[in-house]
Amino acid sequence: MKYTKRYVRIIAARYAALREKEERDRQLRCDVARRNPEFLKAEKLFSETSLDFAVAKAKGGDCKKEETAYLEAKKAYDSVCEKNGYDLTLHVRCKTCNDTGFVGERLCKCATPLYYSLVKEDSGIKRIPDFTFDDNRAGEVDCAQSRQLCVLYDKMKEFCDRFNDTRVKFILLTGQSGVGKTSLAYAITNALVKKGVSVCFLTAFEFCNLMLRYHTTDVAKRSDYMDFILDCDMLIIDDLGTEPMLKSVTREYLYNVVDTRLSNGKKTMITSNLNLEELMLRYGERTVSRMTNKSYSVALELLGDDLRKFRF
Repeated sequence: MKYTKRYVRIIAARYAALREKEERDRQLRCDVARRNPEFLKAEKLFSETSLDFAVAKAKGGDCKKEETAYLEAKKAYDSVCEKNGYDLTLHVRCKTCNDTGFVGERLCKCATPLYYSLVKEDSGIKRIPDFTFDDNRAGEVDCAQSRQLCVLYDKMKEFCDRFNDTRVKFILLTGQSGVGKTSLAYAITNALVKKGVSVCFLTAFEFCNLMLRYHTTDVAKRSDYMDFILDCDMLIIDDLGTEPMLKSVTREYLYNVVDTRLSNGKKTMITSNLNLEELMLRYGERTVSRMTNKSYSVALELLGDDLRKFRF
């Protein structure tokens, strides 16, 4: 799995803060123990004999005398701690990574939930249903698109499974309202996030608002609105065609985002109630031609009934 650098930095910082807190807690416990003269004496002897033993070992030769003194001092130190109930060890929550969050360059299992949480937070999908491929029930109802939807779900699941090894860079899914486009987009989003893929899910209205803010903000702050949209592994824009047409914003920025992401090898999915002719009239030929280029795109029209009329 390829981890986004920003998430790696955040995880490393949070685990560093965790270790710092544990060290502070241990230091507080040590401060309490040092109020006891018996402990203070045992700690001093243990520290001195530890140093003597380490120096003797480093020099080579016979160091049995220093080792014996060290072991006796350690035994006395442990005895004082046990008698007084002092727990002065540094607590480690995960022994696999020693609370670093990583095992080598790999993310530790203990950090995986945090990684997925960060992906979800950036993706804007905390607000969308936790709909998965397994939740598809189109095959159980007598709707016109039942078979097409089932095949499409299988194909999109394969796309997610092979996300890093597929020629498909752009998916355009069109069809009338209610035929199942958005639910499929939810399933794709949730499946990719569970794989650790960075996904940005936006309605067309949200995308347009972000581009308007980008267009009208100071140049120094523009990256706040554009970076993740351009850099995320998968961008999904739902219901293209429902957003307002803003001069110098809607068409221009849609083209720039689509073109830039394709040039950088990033994957994008767009759903729309508009057909190809309507999309071309609204957004222009050069934008739609990039969406439908057969060398890297899949353009599908989903035909059928309004699934909201059926009870699942």
